[in-house]
Amino acid sequence: FEKLCSISLSHINVYACLVCGKYFQGRGLKSHAYIHSVQLSHHVFLNLHTLKFYCLPDNYEIIDSSLEDITYVLKPTFTAQHIAHLDKQAKLSRAYDGTTYLPGIVGLNNIKANDYANAVLQALSNVPPLRNYFLEEENYRRIQRPPGDIMFLLVQRFGELMRKLWNPRNFKAHVSPHEMLQAVVLCSKKNFQITKQGGAWGGQRWICGTL
Repeated sequence: FEKLCSISLSHINVYACLVCGKYFQGRGLKSHAYIHSVQLSHHVFLNLHTLKFYCLPDNYEIIDSSLEDITYVLKPTFTAQHIAHLDKQAKLSRAYDGTTYLPGIVGLNNIKANDYANAVLQALSNVPPLRNYFLEEENYRRIQRPPGDIMFLLVQRFGELMRKLWNPRNFKAHVSPHEMLQAVVLCSKKNFQITKQGGAWGGQRWICGTL
């Protein structure tokens, strides 16, 4: 889901509780994450920006290589060599829940009435030149943009979704497009929304034109 605190609704300094999956702001004394850890005895949290793990309420960083699978799922990375061979292999991957899937051919969750948007995103994710560009974040991470440019959010979220769709180490054989859809709502000034059915063709033209 969108990376914001489930209590304050802030995007700043957000941590995920690895026991229940909820998001909370901060880890200092009296922060939402701290209080959650004390009240429910949930002790392991992941900073969604730095991808570092912490134990609360003791407030120390956890260094454990067994947690790397979690950070990779949150932010998959691809080498140029890996990208070059995506269309030459048909090797099935096994998700952590035991299901098998072919990277790039995975489901997108229906959150509300967003099936039209899912169809657009699935189509775009299988256009090799577009996909390859967005799988390598360095292609656009350092792009200079004017102050207050919200449209770049769409670029970032689209890239994140492409990497999750093509991730060979997913926990499940489906992916949530929630953050991408939130960006579409914001950047289109609510012309496209997840609460209403929309036209896939119009949405595809708008997204492609923006990207």
